[in-house]
Amino acid sequence: MRSVKTRTNLDKISPSQWQDRKIFVLVISVIGLSLPDIDRFFDPVSLAIVFIPTLVTADILQRLCKVPFSVTLLTLAIPMGMIASAIGLVTIFSIFRSIEVNVEAVSSATSIALLAVFFGIILCVIGYSLSKNEDSSYTIKPLKTKAFISLLLVNFGLVFWIILSNENPMNFLSLKPLMLAFGLTASFQLARAKEKGFSENAADASLAIILISIMIGLIMLYSDFGRDQNYQYMRIDRFTELANYANYGLLYGCSIYIFSFLLSLYTNEFHEINFKLKNWHLVEAFSFYVFMTLAAPSLFELV
Repeated sequence: MRSVKTRTNLDKISPSQWQDRKIFVLVISVIGLSLPDIDRFFDPVSLAIVFIPTLVTADILQRLCKVPFSVTLLTLAIPMGMIASAIGLVTIFSIFRSIEVNVEAVSSATSIALLAVFFGIILCVIGYSLSKNEDSSYTIKPLKTKAFISLLLVNFGLVFWIILSNENPMNFLSLKPLMLAFGLTASFQLARAKEKGFSENAADASLAIILISIMIGLIMLYSDFGRDQNYQYMRIDRFTELANYANYGLLYGCSIYIFSFLLSLYTNEFHEINFKLKNWHLVEAFSFYVFMTLAAPSLFELV
């Protein structure tokens, strides 16, 4: 009989890499034990969307391309959290158009949307705790075509499955935000094709998509306040309709951002793109959007 050997390009996990995984478990345990009411911080769908793709990708890239575990966590965790949050907000805002909405429903929906980004922040914090000086001077192996396609499936497969499992998957398609996303990406590429690669252009375009879509949504929202004389501000279904433009921008922009990260590893452009800095811009944009639309009443309003 002929012996069959299974070939793999994945390196074995070294002792230092095992140490990283032990630190990961330690930080998760510390944060989990620090939560005052753990039930309020658990949402299985958001947890799956953020943790599964990010951790699987981090493990594969570390063993296949020599990308440090911490670098992938720092790059992917925040945008994956924002994608999960955007999916939740689009779903909830669509539901709010057809049901009676009260404060409890809005607060519950807002906490779940924030929870997804919180999961991303946890992974990002772990990435910082594992970050070492040599993380800025490492050499990576470019992704092969099969690995690139596989990682696209890892990062977007669960997202697409959740969207398609929705009662109305078409809720996640909106023509004008899609036009903005593809139009800006194409424009960045046409303008800078000779100076920069497509991965960097797509990464920069993704930030522009998110920022512009948030501003469009907020301008439409604030310009509509007070127009309906029957309401102090506006109807809840009108609010969700206008604000959803920003949610679509978050969903499409972060998807392009993650695609650009994986593509940069395939085209060997990764070291030319400062993903760590761009992540901070993502957090700033999301925070601004939340404060302008979903901010809770202050203590002065409650007394």
